[in-house]
Amino acid sequence: MRTGGLHTKLLMGMLLSFPFFGFSQAQSSLNLSKVMKIAVWSPERQANILITKKEGLTAVVLFSPECPMCINYTQPLNTLKQQYDDRLQVIGIVPGKTYSDDVIKGFTASYRLNFPLYVDKKMSLTRYLEGEVTPEVYLFNSNGQLVYRGAIDNWLVDLGQKKQKPDQHYLLNAITQTLSGELVRLPFVKAQGCILNDY
Repeated sequence: MRTGGLHTKLLMGMLLSFPFFGFSQAQSSLNLSKVMKIAVWSPERQANILITKKEGLTAVVLFSPECPMCINYTQPLNTLKQQYDDRLQVIGIVPGKTYSDDVIKGFTASYRLNFPLYVDKKMSLTRYLEGEVTPEVYLFNSNGQLVYRGAIDNWLVDLGQKKQKPDQHYLLNAITQTLSGELVRLPFVKAQGCILNDY
């Protein structure tokens, strides 16, 4: 009986630490109010700005103009923004200072993004979010609490590999569940994408 109890405790510990079951303590402490205190560069305004919170949910997406996976997700993110309109604010963040303002503005125009792209030149915001890859999304509820982090859906299987179409829509589910007043059933799914560089 004592051995069985030990096995049960070990199993529960494994389940609680498995990344698909919830946030780590560090992840659960992420808050939109802190995000809004970290200045980012606006290529359009040619100035450092603070992100302004709007009504509804906020999705912060780590983005890279050269990452094929980010390019794949321009249309799905545009569609989500259009579908939820004033209930969802989408903000793209380009980590580092690799890309010029012209490159970022050209990317925004080419893919007709209906959400802004800002640059985190000092990587301060990216480090606060503990970002690892692009694209990686962070969904905050109307109170600024993180309710979902990770992959947008399961379209991407691995680097350079994707399904014909996704059949698990993690971000969409998190949005609909949060707007319905429900807890997000799957608050974390590890994102697949292009690894961030430190520059």
